[in-house]
Amino acid sequence: MSDRPRTGPANGAGHATGGAAAFPFAPGAFFQPPPEYGRLRETCPLAPVVMPSGAPARLALRHTDVREALGDPRFTRDLTFPGAPRFAPGLSVDDDPFSISNMDPPEHGRLRRIASSAFTPRRVASWRHRVEEIAAELADGFGAPPVDLAEAYALPLPTLVICELLGVPAADRDRFRAWSDAFLSTSEAAEDERVEQFGRFLDYAAALVAERRAAPGGGLLDAMIEATDQGATFTEDELVHMVVTLILAGHETTRTMIARGMFTLLRHPEQYLMLCRGEASVAGAVEEILRFDVPADAALLRLAREPVALPAGTVGAGEVVIPVLASANRDPGLFDRPDVFDVTRADNPHLAFGHGPHYCMGANLARMELEVAVGTLARRHPALRLAVAPEEIRWTDGGLMHGPRALPVTF
Repeated sequence: MSDRPRTGPANGAGHATGGAAAFPFAPGAFFQPPPEYGRLRETCPLAPVVMPSGAPARLALRHTDVREALGDPRFTRDLTFPGAPRFAPGLSVDDDPFSISNMDPPEHGRLRRIASSAFTPRRVASWRHRVEEIAAELADGFGAPPVDLAEAYALPLPTLVICELLGVPAADRDRFRAWSDAFLSTSEAAEDERVEQFGRFLDYAAALVAERRAAPGGGLLDAMIEATDQGATFTEDELVHMVVTLILAGHETTRTMIARGMFTLLRHPEQYLMLCRGEASVAGAVEEILRFDVPADAALLRLAREPVALPAGTVGAGEVVIPVLASANRDPGLFDRPDVFDVTRADNPHLAFGHGPHYCMGANLARMELEVAVGTLARRHPALRLAVAPEEIRWTDGGLMHGPRALPVTF
């Protein structure tokens, strides 16, 4: 669950307001990073902007500045206090005092320790075979082309996986989707619906916790319940909010990564064929997908507790910084030919999963799922190709993440 700034025009985005540009900027073709990122990265790497809420902020655009802003403890993520700055008006994850994303150490570490222990490389590796089985079943079950890869593959794969890991009914996945779509919307017109849907999501998670407490099933959720009951690692409210976070992040972000990644691969068919022929590694292709098509343009807002000297300049106490991941991942100071998609790229220190205390807990799982998703298609459907011109693909807009609404493919 995240309140990451979205890409796309909002509140007159891109027009000067009192010397500061309105943010976010209009995206490039296929929701690639706006051209303003490259220009400002060179001329004003801590650019002042105005967020849709009307509050001022600075964009961290270079890789070094983004990395330091994400890792420096002088920046806080706790924006739950009255009058705290917001990216956009209305309901925000920043309002939630029980969300791990709003906590600083030591409270943050208290919650993260048990949750992240479930996503160690060894544990994730133990799940790989089951994920491969699910992916193969989905890929072999495609009907006659054209097939909507977003609906038939990118959505059900991570949803079925997170349902199995948490021990929740896969039949509930349509409800997850409705809740996720409503909560991740940034439309002010949808505010009442967002509040209602998030409340339903919390009620569902609370009922699920109660059900699994009465009848444990041995999954990740049971481990968190046991820890809560034994020693208050989680309070009950924190546990319920963690369940929502894991369900939301576990399927929504990954489905976007799979759909966007396959769109980009099929838009570069020669590179997809390299994977099919074994001329490039799937793992390397996944890292390039993450760099090139980071699911959300920017990380959560950071508020400076005191003046912080970043490589590009000093952020004043009380100023907000927006770490722009999409810009960091295209920084020519670190990446050769940064705007070129290259599955053979060797050195790829992207920041798609963030950095520092709030580095994505599920990064190991997301990487593995993306590797399995791409690898399975490359093996089973080497003739896969877009069924329409790339320009005809419609994209989700008005939300915090962007992917193809539908991805028609043929084979």
